[in-house]
Amino acid sequence: MLDLDTTNHYSTLPQIRTTLWHCGQCDAFLSIRSVHLLEGAPCPICGDVVLEFCGKLSSMPWVQFGDA
Repeated sequence: MLDLDTTNHYSTLPQIRTTLWHCGQCDAFLSIRSVHLLEGAPCPICGDVVLEFCGKLSSMPWVQFGDA
């Protein structure tokens, strides 16, 4: 027999943060969704160019996004 105590156990999902980034070389804007805060990210188009952080999308009320 297996006894499981489920009265005080909660499964919490990590909070996914969506951030907006800009590449100064190819002028691309990219959104990155991650559970970790990023300090920098390379441009997937240009390769070695580090993207410039523009802000969190949750702090931009005019931007709406969803899962496809």
